[in-house]
Amino acid sequence: MQPSAVLKKIRAGETVVTAKSCYTDPELVEIIASSGYDAVWICLEHKRGDASMVYALIQACRLGGADALIRVKPSNYTDVLHLIEAGARGIMLPRVKHVDEVREVVSAMKFPPLGARGFDGIHAEADFGRIPPAEYLAKANDENFLVVQIEEPEVVPYVDEIAATPGVDVLFVGPADLTLGLGKFGKTDDPEVRVILQSVADACARHGKVAAIPCAPEQVKGYHDMGFRFFNVISDFRCVSTGMKAARAAVQL
Repeated sequence: MQPSAVLKKIRAGETVVTAKSCYTDPELVEIIASSGYDAVWICLEHKRGDASMVYALIQACRLGGADALIRVKPSNYTDVLHLIEAGARGIMLPRVKHVDEVREVVSAMKFPPLGARGFDGIHAEADFGRIPPAEYLAKANDENFLVVQIEEPEVVPYVDEIAATPGVDVLFVGPADLTLGLGKFGKTDDPEVRVILQSVADACARHGKVAAIPCAPEQVKGYHDMGFRFFNVISDFRCVSTGMKAARAAVQL
């Protein structure tokens, strides 16, 4: 079983740096994964891919040496199960409004006694049946992680309870949807928004979890000073878009 690069950093008290893949191209995902990032964030909330393509994207992360972090809003436990059995190390849970949603996903991800996950030991996560079952059960529980997004105003009262929930590793603020829901789209420096951001960082510190946020590289230090330790700093879309614009603007004939 490939150990989690993200959890290795978290357990060592180090900062996690990730990149987002917006396109369903395994080669592109492998390039990102092999560029020194701890995880590649693959979104199945705003994008859809068939099962074989999603599997290929997870494979590309494994080949590149980074964790596959899959954002998905499960309708039932099978929406999570096939992803982690394919080798995705992390699940990102979006649009959470109540702590009970989080507990259901923890139950789907973790084998007993930590959850209620069912056993099937022949997939990529289990090294295709080559890991003894008892070892696999222990390693899977130890190497899979859950990232809970804090992006709905309704979830704010439950931040501390979510941070205290066993099986939750990261609380990931979604600034766009959070400010949108507050009627303050894009105003991440608004006092009300800053209070929420600080409350997430403080709850994580109290309960031994990690606060995360997507931001530009030059914003990392400011959020780090607030207590955030997990940053998504770039996407393939941003690289392509800014690179294309910059190259075209540089050609003046």
